[in-house]
Amino acid sequence: MKEQSEDVRINPEKEVSNLMKLSSLLFELSHPWRLKLLLLIREEGQRHSYISQKLKISPQETSRHLTRLQDATLIEKDVQGIFKVTNYGKAVLSLLPGFEFLAEIGDDLIKLNLDIPKEFIERIGELKSFEQVEGVMMIFRRVELALTDAEKYMWILSPEILMSTVPIIGENLEKGLEFRLILPKEVRYPPGYEPRSDEHLMFLDEIKISIVITEKSAFFSLPARDGKIDYSTVFFSQGEEFHKFCITGRGQNQRRSFEVVVKIKE
Repeated sequence: MKEQSEDVRINPEKEVSNLMKLSSLLFELSHPWRLKLLLLIREEGQRHSYISQKLKISPQETSRHLTRLQDATLIEKDVQGIFKVTNYGKAVLSLLPGFEFLAEIGDDLIKLNLDIPKEFIERIGELKSFEQVEGVMMIFRRVELALTDAEKYMWILSPEILMSTVPIIGENLEKGLEFRLILPKEVRYPPGYEPRSDEHLMFLDEIKISIVITEKSAFFSLPARDGKIDYSTVFFSQGEEFHKFCITGRGQNQRRSFEVVVKIKE
């Protein structure tokens, strides 16, 4: 057998070294004061005295945390004595919203299923600014109100038709609003319902998440552990990042990405 070249061999020592580096980074981020400090000076640099005063910790404690973050190359001090986040630190901070979101909904994830497309998992931090709506009837009512309030478009990805929204959607279509609907191929239409010719309709083999989007708000729900969508808990927001998460997987043209990127993992 031909021997593998050195650059493709598994190097146990290098693997351990990388894990040690990761462990060290996570340790530096594990203290709430160091996290607060990083977030405080993320946008613009600050002096030691301001940091101490703002965080309401002693100058000695401030120095200790600053030194640790400097040793980890997450921050640096310029010649004027101003502490700034390094490019490495900024890159690390950009990943924290995902952990923040997961930490906040950790208890809910016990009953939910994150078997969703990788594009969503990689950008799940965009959901960090959300309101959690609970209760099936409350959720359906919030969706109805959001569709009623829409003025430009309504985009829905769902495994089934919510009949109470059909009259609202019909009225909005008469007003000229754009409507895009994604359903599973084996969808069962409720009695008396048929898709209209002016609906932009698309089918997927399987749908495991539910998304409702207007130009003003967005709803996102995950599947339960049995794989079926949990309609008792929905994440809602009017925030731009949350909205973007629901629309696009990789930042392509929004209208096309809603059709192409919102693919359900088979």
